Formats: sequence, C-alpha cells, structure tokens
Amino acid sequence: MRTKAALRFALYAAVATAALALLVLQAEGAPAGGAAMTTPGAFELARTDGTTLDSIELDGAPYALMFGFTHCPDVCPTALAEVTTALETATRLGAGYRVYFVAVDEARDTPDAVKAYLEPFDRRIVGLTGDRGAIAQATRAFGAAATRRDFPGGGYTMEHTAALFLVDSNGVIADRVAFSETSETMAKRMEAAAR
Repeated sequence: MRTKAALRFALYAAVATAALALLVLQAEGAPAGGAAMTTPGAFELARTDGTTLDSIELDGAPYALMFGFTHCPDVCPTALAEVTTALETATRLGAGYRVYFVAVDEARDTPDAVKAYLEPFDRRIVGLTGDRGAIAQATRAFGAAATRRDFPGGGYTMEHTAALFLVDSNGVIADRVAFSETSETMAKRMEAAAR
C-alpha cells in the first residue's frame, strides 16, 4: 500500500514540477504584453479598396493587426479611437506604419461597410475582409479567436480576441496590447515593437 502511495506522490510531484517549469519558460519567453514570441502564419484578405493583401507583402516592415467587427457596440470603436490617438502620438512610427483591422463578421462586414466604419479613424488603419475561411486563417495566424454568438430572440454578435498584435520588422509578434490599455501605453509599445 505504501508503495502505491509513494508512486502516486512521485507522479504528482513530477507533473507539478513539469507544469511549473513550463510556466517559467513561457514567462521568460513572453514579451511584456503576454504574446508568445512567434511568427504569424500566412493569410490572405481583401482590402476595402478591392485589392488583396497577402501576408507575404508585410515581410520586413513593422505593423499592428487587430480583429473586430462593424456592428460592435462599444469595444471596437473605443479601441480604434485609442489606436488613432496612439498613432498620432507615436511620431517615430512614420507615415508608412499600418494597423490592419480584420473584420470578422463575414456576413455584415462587406468592404464598403468596413470602409465607412473606419472613415473617422486614422488613415493608417487599413480595413481587411474575407470569407469565413480567410478570416479563420487570419485568426489562426495570430493565435486569435473569432466566433459568432446567436441571441435567443434573434440576431447575433461576434466574440473575438480584443488585442492589438504588434509585429516587428523581423516578422515576429513582439507584443500584444489589450484593447483596455490607454492610447499612451499603446503608443509606447507600438514604438518599442517597431524598432
């Protein structure tokens, strides 16, 4: 009986040690915002002007990418306003820096709807759309999520990762900034990731 108890204890101790080691390694390799240092996967989406953006085009230039949808009642427009202020504040980013807004509601987020939705915000925010497969590929590329949630009485909303992914000039996700951060924090972290 004691042998089984000792074996069980040793097994639990080994599992706990492995879990602790994994947590430490993840914490050491993660940038300030908590994103794993990783290269986004390939994706292809349509810009609101009708042209296609292939992720290969982004190689060598720092950029930011976020997910959202045009019928978002508050979080997305607030985040876009904060990003706009951050872009105005982060003067070191320059005119060529882009923030890509990936619209995740393929049914309602047409190129025209996304273009109109982004009109009040900084011109460096580029709207991207696609069909369900293309959007799923883009969310997977960044380790993000976007799902439709139907309401009992009809209608629906989209639930998605609420973060700004900051990609450096080496094509690595250098940081991930929560939408809840201030524009000042966003600006500092955007500039740091763009170096």
